[in-house]
Amino acid sequence: MLLGASALGLTGCGDFLFIEPKTFVSEDNFWNEKTDIDQMVAGVYVSMQSGSFVDRCIMWGETRSDNITEGLDASRNTTIYRVLTENLLPTNAYTDWSQFYSIINQCNIIIERAPEVSEKDPVYTESDLKATQAEMACIRDLCYFYLIRAFKDVPFSFKAKQSELDVEYFAPAKGDSIVPVLIADLEDHVNDALKAYPKDNSRDYNPDCNRITQNAIYALLTDLCLWNGDYAKAVDYAQRVIDAKMQKYIEDYSSNLNQGNGGVALFQHAQDTYSKGFPLYPCFSGSTFGNNFDAIFGEKMCSFESIFELSFLNNGSNGSKYLGNSSVYNLYGNHMDINGSKGQGVLAADENIVYYPDANQNALYTTSMDVRYFTDIYNPGAEKKEYTSGYSNKYTAISSSVYLTEGRYLASNSYHEAPDRNWIIYRLTDVMLMQAEALIQLGGETMNIEVTQDDGTKVNKYDDNLARAFYLIWAVNRRSIMVNNLYSSSYELRMRDYSTKDALMELVMTERRRELMFEGKRWFDLLRRCRDNGGAPDYIKSKVPAKGSGKSTSTALFVNPESLYWPYNKQEVINNPYLTQKSFYGSGDEDKGYESSIKK
Repeated sequence: MLLGASALGLTGCGDFLFIEPKTFVSEDNFWNEKTDIDQMVAGVYVSMQSGSFVDRCIMWGETRSDNITEGLDASRNTTIYRVLTENLLPTNAYTDWSQFYSIINQCNIIIERAPEVSEKDPVYTESDLKATQAEMACIRDLCYFYLIRAFKDVPFSFKAKQSELDVEYFAPAKGDSIVPVLIADLEDHVNDALKAYPKDNSRDYNPDCNRITQNAIYALLTDLCLWNGDYAKAVDYAQRVIDAKMQKYIEDYSSNLNQGNGGVALFQHAQDTYSKGFPLYPCFSGSTFGNNFDAIFGEKMCSFESIFELSFLNNGSNGSKYLGNSSVYNLYGNHMDINGSKGQGVLAADENIVYYPDANQNALYTTSMDVRYFTDIYNPGAEKKEYTSGYSNKYTAISSSVYLTEGRYLASNSYHEAPDRNWIIYRLTDVMLMQAEALIQLGGETMNIEVTQDDGTKVNKYDDNLARAFYLIWAVNRRSIMVNNLYSSSYELRMRDYSTKDALMELVMTERRRELMFEGKRWFDLLRRCRDNGGAPDYIKSKVPAKGSGKSTSTALFVNPESLYWPYNKQEVINNPYLTQKSFYGSGDEDKGYESSIKK
């Protein structure tokens, strides 16, 4: 039954995610041909497209952060509301990690069984086998990384469970001991992964970012190494992604060198001698702004900057049925009705986001010329110049154009009913900012340092690591500034304002927040800073306000390091004799009458 549920049909590279369940297959007629492997691999991606996977990417990585507050639907949904108000219980539906372990097991099965297919089918070559194993290892390790960041210590095994009768329980391993294993595993596989897949003309599906590539593995390695404190490795692995994107830019985009009319441009600070610039979408196209939003989050899917994203289409161009992205539809909402009566599970947090920058009430955006304020957050009152509430525009809008009217910038957004936005897991600016964070960790305490030369004279110079980090952050920020001139210095970040290690670290954290808002990153970023500071919750206390109608204080909510992670699901504790509930959360018996309103 396990194999039957996972064996999924496909009709070619372009239709890789055109999935229809096949009838039951037995061990006798499976694991014989390359197509059997293709079907199982496709099944893994379909499992990642499920609401139970993407929901948790959002709930675990975003919802507890300072980006989010309760939406119209939250008060009607106890499960979501309790997450927002930090009233986490072992009975909460989002403590259920079964989908992640199911995907892990699918990957383990393929890694274990693929060699016998290679022996039987000459079409499935040794290089194909290694590429498959690298692809599945990356997805497996990504799932474990989500679990570690959500729960900290989790059951861990690379051994496949081959049938429903093959039950074996494990005690939770320390998350800090698992991460080095994941890093070593990916380092063993990365050279076997495909750099690119065969070209395909389908608009609906792009294997170079809808499937795991070598760049995706390097991006995950960067993330893991940053979490683990392996900063030099994080810098190296991030650079490999940046170099690969630069090479693609040279090959495919250099004819549009430094052009802002919808193409890719190089962003390089005038004093940056460490790089040749960074290829990114400029925010302007002609006389309007928002080109970068449309390219990354719009209908085109899988932009130049994309590294790995899950593909969603409600209806394919050929009329075939695809899985829709119900998670963003349910949590971030549907803005076809601008009054919001259809409800949202979560909203952009008023305290920190939705005030107009010119009002000097919002430190998040360094300037009112930052296009992300207008494109990433939808403000229903913008036309009346009332900025008092906001919704996520990412993953809900299919386009967003910013224009100047009556001396004020406003966004014009396009929406439709279908929940078909791709869910992005890694993209280029994410990796650039991770590299910047790692460089800051490797740097000295101040930007300007005194160096003694060979002849004994002393000169002042920049700290190389801190300067490199600033130029990376500058490039990400500069491409979002609404100035229709790549070489203009107007509104740009200035190095002299961030001359210390602490100032640069705060800058990279806020730039990640501006750039990656609503993408399931912010809580993990905050958590990583707590880890850097010895695990104490002080950094999160300083950033995340209390939420909900009966607001407490963040000091009361985040008591100790254990409170920063989720409780184990109550049923998992009952089933697994080696799993003991975290003392901070108790058993869950104090809420016996609670029933989840989320049906999974």
